[in-house]
Parts: sequence; structure tokens; C-alpha cells
Amino acid sequence: MRKHLKILGTKSHFLFLVFASISFALSLEPFGFASAGFLTILFLLLITKEIRKEGKFGVSILCTILFSFFVTCTSFYWMGNAIQNITGHGIFITSLLFLIYASFSFYKIGVVFVGAHLITKYRLVGETKFYLLIFPSLFLLSDWLCPMVFPVYWGDLFRNQILWRQMARLGTEVLGFVSIISVSLLYLMVSQKLTQWKQSFLYLAPIFFIFSANLYFLAESIPEEKSIHLVLVQPNTPYAKKEIQENFGFMTKTMQDVYNLSQEAITNAPKPIDAVVLPESSIPFLGTLPSPSPQSTYSKSFVEITETLVRLANAPLLFNELVWDGGSRNSFSILQPITLQTDRRYKHKLLPFGEYLPFETQIPILRNVFPEVSHHIPSETFLSQSFPTKSGESVIFTPLICYEVLYPEFVRSMINHSPSELLINLTNDSWFESVTETKQHAGAGRLRAIESGRPYIRVAVQGMTTAYDPWGREMMGELPIFQKAIGYLDVLSVSKERTTPYLAFGPYPWRILALFSLFFVFFTSPRALDSYKKKNEIEI
Repeated sequence: MRKHLKILGTKSHFLFLVFASISFALSLEPFGFASAGFLTILFLLLITKEIRKEGKFGVSILCTILFSFFVTCTSFYWMGNAIQNITGHGIFITSLLFLIYASFSFYKIGVVFVGAHLITKYRLVGETKFYLLIFPSLFLLSDWLCPMVFPVYWGDLFRNQILWRQMARLGTEVLGFVSIISVSLLYLMVSQKLTQWKQSFLYLAPIFFIFSANLYFLAESIPEEKSIHLVLVQPNTPYAKKEIQENFGFMTKTMQDVYNLSQEAITNAPKPIDAVVLPESSIPFLGTLPSPSPQSTYSKSFVEITETLVRLANAPLLFNELVWDGGSRNSFSILQPITLQTDRRYKHKLLPFGEYLPFETQIPILRNVFPEVSHHIPSETFLSQSFPTKSGESVIFTPLICYEVLYPEFVRSMINHSPSELLINLTNDSWFESVTETKQHAGAGRLRAIESGRPYIRVAVQGMTTAYDPWGREMMGELPIFQKAIGYLDVLSVSKERTTPYLAFGPYPWRILALFSLFFVFFTSPRALDSYKKKNEIEI
């Protein structure tokens, strides 16, 4: 005899949302616990399970908003400072804007929650198929379909585990994909109470295979090309609002401080210098490109400082400047020795609400809300740059400005279009006034190094200035944050012809696999005719 009882459901998924957001924060810098990343995925799996049981579209939407809010408050709370500095408003308006941002900034989780609800509503999918095929595929699609102001990929949760993160050689999306599959395998093994080793082996074998692949990547030998000695200057220049631009005392002191620290770095260099590197916005607002435009940023003092440093070091100077070239442009510039010619690469990926204002034409009032936002123009070219070394060779590198390092496909496109031997990132995180933010930003460079198989060098105006090798290992100690500091780095470049699976194939095979998995499970599963009405019934 069958009897159906309605059981009042608990709201445990809301508690899981809190746990998931806390473990999410612990998985990222400055904590960097990879185990917390696996816990995050486990809690999200349990939330998804509750959403499937509830069978209500509103629950999946509510969970999306709450998770976005909790994650922003625990992991990306530093956005509050950025909003206040950019808008110039008081605590009330800043809090309101932060509340709106927090509620929707991590909307990508909605692909998982809403997708799980819709599939469950229309198809009867067993747990094994769902958690091994549907669940990880939805996460991968969320990385693909959901661009964010500050892109965060599920693979970012595991970038501090030296062995596990080697899977990023296939792409950060793949690192997240295989991590989610691993959590699902362990969940199914425990939930089905498998005790016999033969049955358990079926679940553990894929995880063992992933470990083996990571060991292979970690043990890989990369032929060394050129040895380069770099001087990295961290001047600790404060962020500068527009009114400071007319402040003669501030601008004079900033230029003098940058020159003095750079001079000290060059004078005390332990060996011949191949290049001196200054970060983004070390001297804000100014540039060295002459222009007849009344909006020209040309500064003769800036020109004199850069040329004097090049002569003193007898080496190229890599620096950031703001130039006027058909509009305002953020430039990665190289001043070459002897010729004193400047090679520039303009920034391609502009930061919304920082370097340009989205929808400004359609909604002009936004300019009153965000008065500090610049009017920069993006570049359309993907070109590497080069400089000569003391040994007479030429080093080719991929120049990245600030948040360009957060976009894996952009970095991949640059390297494939214009091959290079290493990555150099000039950045300025001072607007956020947060150790957490600058460490999270730097951590993205670790994964770009693994994806591209190239050394990554990050020079930041207030820190964190650091460097990673092609396996994501630190090549130098972090310079202290929010302090003036000098770093000396010996780096070995790789061949510009070097490739990795990610450079060769990109994320596309895995995206196709995710789509195929979704379609396969959906169209091979029976229809769930009104099954959502039976979510609280059990058989006795």
C-alpha cells in the first residue's frame, strides 16, 4: 500500500547560502584555502538540491540574489570604498549604490540555480546524471555567458593549491569544471553509501586521473630562453581625484617622489639593468606625447624625468601615462635608450565606471552620480612590445594594463595574435584602498601565467608588486603593500612559440561539451509531468 505524506520543508538552503559565501571568501585571497573552495561547491550543490525539491522559480531567483549579496559582502566588500571614491557621495548614497551592486554583481550563479530549476521542472533527471553532467555544465556556462565588472571564475577558488591549479593549463574554466565534477563524485559516493572498493573506484578513478594530469603539468620542463634583470618601482602614489590635477604642490611632490625612488633603485641595482618598470598611475593625469589639443596631457617635466631615468639606467623604461591621441588613452609606454623613442600600446579593456561610463549617452544624469569616471577610448589592436637587453637580445612581452589581466580570452587573443615571451602588468589598485582587493587582483595573474605557460610580472603603484613563473609559483617576495618599495627580479623568459592546451584550443571544446551534456540529458530523460507538484511527497 502506498501512502503519501506532505512533509514541511526546512529552509536549510538559506543557511547553506551563508556557509557557501563564507567559504567562498576563505578560498580567495588573502586567505587562499583551496579546501574552502571545495566546500563552496559542496554547499552550492546542496542549495541546488533544495531548489530542485522546492520546484519554485521564485526560490531560484531569491537564492541568486541572496548569494550575490552575501558573496559581495564577504569577498568583495572593498567595492564600497571604490564606489565612494568614484562617486564622491556620502555614506547614504554610497550604501544605496553598494546595495544595488551587491544584489546583482554575482548574477552568474543564477545560471546554475535557474537552470537546475528549469531542467527539473520539465525532465525527470536522476541524481547521478544531474550532478555529473548537468551541474558542472551549468557552472561552465555561467563562466561563459556572464561577463562581470570584476570577472571571477569558479576556477579562481582553487588557484592557491599548487597541484590542483595546474589544470588551468587547459583554462581556468576547466579548472572550475573538473573541481565541480570532483565534488559531485565525492558527494554521490557518500550519499549512495558505497563501501565496496570496486564501486567506490568508479567514483574515485576520475579524481585520480585529474591528479595525474596535474602532476604531469607540474613536472613539465620548459626550455629557458633569456635571463632578464628588472627593477620594479612601487612609489605608493595615492589615488588622485580630478581636483588634484590642478594642485601644483601635489603634482610636483608626486613627480619628485617617483624620480627619487627610481633613482635610488637604479643606483643600488645589484647587476646591470635590462629594464626599469614603473606601475600604472605612478604620475597621474600626465603624459609625454605632444598634442595641439587643448585637452593635451603633455608634460615637459614628465618627459625630463623619464629621459633622465633612461640615461641613468642605460636601459629602457616601462611606464604608464595618460596621453591625448584622438581622445584620452591609457598607455603602456616604453622609452628606449639611445634613441629616446617611445613605443606605446593603448589599453583595450577599459574598466566600466572607472575609465568610461556605460550608458552615459542614453542616461546623461549618470555623469552627476559618477563625476570621477574618465572618458578613455579603447584600443582595437592586440600587439606585443619589446625592449633590448644588455646581452644584445630583444625581449618580447605582452603588455597588460590593470584589469586586463582578469580576462583569460583577451590575454589568449593577445598572445596568439602577437606571440610573446612573458607577461608584464602595470596596475593601480589604490582606488579600492584594500589589501584583499589587491591580493585578489594579483591572484588572477597567477592563473594567466599557468594558462599561457609564461612568466607573469605585476608592478602595482601601492602593491602588491610580485611575479609568478609558468606554474604559478612566486618568483619574488611580495613587496609590502601601501609602502614605497623597490624590487629586483631575475626572470627567465620562454620561447614566444611556446603554447599550452588553452592557447591552442581555448575554452571552446569544453563549452561544446557542456552544451552537449545538457542537451543529451534533457532529451534522453522522461518528461516530468506535474512532478513539481509531488516534491514533498514520500512513499511508505
